[in-house]
Amino acid sequence: MIPFYAEELGNINALRITLSVPPTCDVAKTIEVKNNVLTLDGITVADLSSVNVQISADNLVVTRATETSEDGLLPWEIKLSLLQRSKILKSEQTEVKEWWTSKQLLKQPQQRQFQCKHCSQVLVDASTDFKIKDLPSEHWYELIECWICHETKPEEHRTRMKPILSRADVILVGTTYFLIHPENIKADSIEVDPIVAKRVNWERGTLTKWIAINCSYCKNAIGEGQYCIENNEEQLLAVKLYKYCIQLQPTLVEQPTFTDFLVSDLVNTAKTHATHRFLIQGQQSQHAFVLIWLFNWDINIIHNNGYSNDDCCKDDKLSRERVIKVIYLDCRKEDEDSKKCLKLWLNDKSTDHLIYPDRVCDELVNELNQSNLILPFYMRKMNHPAMIFTPNFSIGFIKKKT
Repeated sequence: MIPFYAEELGNINALRITLSVPPTCDVAKTIEVKNNVLTLDGITVADLSSVNVQISADNLVVTRATETSEDGLLPWEIKLSLLQRSKILKSEQTEVKEWWTSKQLLKQPQQRQFQCKHCSQVLVDASTDFKIKDLPSEHWYELIECWICHETKPEEHRTRMKPILSRADVILVGTTYFLIHPENIKADSIEVDPIVAKRVNWERGTLTKWIAINCSYCKNAIGEGQYCIENNEEQLLAVKLYKYCIQLQPTLVEQPTFTDFLVSDLVNTAKTHATHRFLIQGQQSQHAFVLIWLFNWDINIIHNNGYSNDDCCKDDKLSRERVIKVIYLDCRKEDEDSKKCLKLWLNDKSTDHLIYPDRVCDELVNELNQSNLILPFYMRKMNHPAMIFTPNFSIGFIKKKT
């Protein structure tokens, strides 16, 4: 099996391939492209018809990379023309799929149970006949100036700019969570996260605070609760149940993972704040898990896992995936390099902070490290001296579903 990795470059309508062969093989002399099949000395390397990609050898360019793989193989880079134009329009590149919207929930009007994803404890009283409505963008308040171009009096739109509150017997559907009134939460099903609660200072900041909550049975994170102080006691005003921490019964056809919601947060925040740098932070520990730089918001990659060190992952079959390409730094080791870079990003105001439960942050970094293994060894790091914000960063991919 010959290790194979390729990217579809829609802007120039080309397919850029990297494959690695023994030093005795001269790819420039032995390569042949015919009927969407790439061969070397008559041996099939990749049948691109299997992933619905049409190629042409009219503008074939073959170059030998200067690097050498760890296993002694020599990498070669090949550039081919794509016969079909990319179906992904520029306007679609910054659009992301919405999961578990009100429309999807209303298609099956029967009563639903909202359960903890880990232990299946029921969290919401399913006997209630709920109204289901979508919430606006998470950034609606920041974008208010785009909606209101003039006003005759300063207080004219003040009543419309109040925070959106939970309502009894109504499920308000956000991009990554459900907003539910406390009356509709099953008794004793949730509890405040004790680690986060200890850090809350009621003498400073806002009168209401969002505090992490856990499933009372298995203690796993499930969302946030909005609390205030009344009569010297904490009163619950609203509950956000993270979609990636719960399950619905009866189940919907689509079963998204945490990274599906992460894609929404990354793209929507990048569009609103015009940023491409993100710090992913743990909700309980407050530790920085990973720094992410959006490199390409929408790209198709093709690979056969041939560059993976795990022989069980290797397969002659090609996979084609639509992904977001990122440059990232795993901050969990807390070495000097990561501390220095983390300080640099923290001092930069264009860095956006995204906070999630520690468990899913850890899973995200593991997935990024796994995605890095589909690349040739010499392509796994981005370490250009001119890029001071990304020294020794790794290249990774986050799957983008359509």
